[in-house]
Amino acid sequence: MKKTTQRTKDPKTEFNLGESMLQGAREALAYARGEKNHGCIAHVPEKVDVKAIRHRVHMSQDQFAKNYGFSKRTLEHWEQGRRSPTGASRAFLMVIAREPEAVTRALTG
Repeated sequence: MKKTTQRTKDPKTEFNLGESMLQGAREALAYARGEKNHGCIAHVPEKVDVKAIRHRVHMSQDQFAKNYGFSKRTLEHWEQGRRSPTGASRAFLMVIAREPEAVTRALTG
């Protein structure tokens, strides 16, 4: 018969884990409220393949531009490599790429 050992709970480890979870929840709430110094870091890639994102959501350039508030000319420049999206546009495109339905819900009220 195999002898099993019972793990004892370490209150110090449980406290650290609980505190870590609470801290993460506090940071997420601060981020959602738009507070400064929220502790969250957004990871936005340097390069975004706009054409691939547009194809993934099955839209023409006209549809994509109208649905997401870009000018068609800007979209064309991005897709042809004459310009690259910067800052908030790059972040917004990543959200469209990952959660297009959520963006559509948010923009259509």
